[in-house]
Amino acid sequence: QISLDLSQSGAMAEEEEGPKPNKANADDEFLRHPGTGAFFRNPLREKADKPILMSLGEYDFNCLDDALQTWHCVSMPESVFRKTVMGKAAIEPTPLDTKQKAALRRLERVTGTYEFVVTVRKAQFVAPRGHRRHAGTVNPQAVHLEKLYLDVVPELDGSRLRVEYIGDGLVAAWNRANPYFAVRLGDCIVKVDGKTNNLFDAISSAEDMLKLTLQRVTNRTASKASVYSEEVMPGEVLGA
Repeated sequence: QISLDLSQSGAMAEEEEGPKPNKANADDEFLRHPGTGAFFRNPLREKADKPILMSLGEYDFNCLDDALQTWHCVSMPESVFRKTVMGKAAIEPTPLDTKQKAALRRLERVTGTYEFVVTVRKAQFVAPRGHRRHAGTVNPQAVHLEKLYLDVVPELDGSRLRVEYIGDGLVAAWNRANPYFAVRLGDCIVKVDGKTNNLFDAISSAEDMLKLTLQRVTNRTASKASVYSEEVMPGEVLGA
């Protein structure tokens, strides 16, 4: 006589195939993530004056087409949607001419240090599928910044935050849209919305728009360890 534990085999099959679709209702307190099955708060319940951003995977996984049958829904391309809700701010930038591109490429040959500004909006964040972090060794001093999806290491008593890892978040989206001013590993956040103190607090307390001032050291003749010392103040570079 052979007996099978069907509950255990079913659980193993579900684990291999991934979580099953979640038939949600519009007023459910939580929805489920398609990659991990983890619960997250249902944004449809929030009373917000801004559009609700949700990935297509999250929408389909929670069967929201069925849940929103009584809602008035409109489908449109993302570019049209952004122009609808953002107005002139969403208008595509004018393509760069040859001279402008050449000037930007010269940044690759700059030695010493320079700063540039990265502007992102928290409301545009869409959680990456699976919420997977990098598989490499994580610096125990690194701090993960939600939505920006950066790992940063505080330096000089927290007056700058060195970028250790860039995940699929708002900064990665900025990099794709602004390749000439893409954030790189080793760049340092030195200002948040013009503030040089309490950088972590400034990032977390910003309601939507974030202006990050990044400092880049491009002195190729010096090692990373020798470029800065504890006595050097932010903005001053040895050997520049």
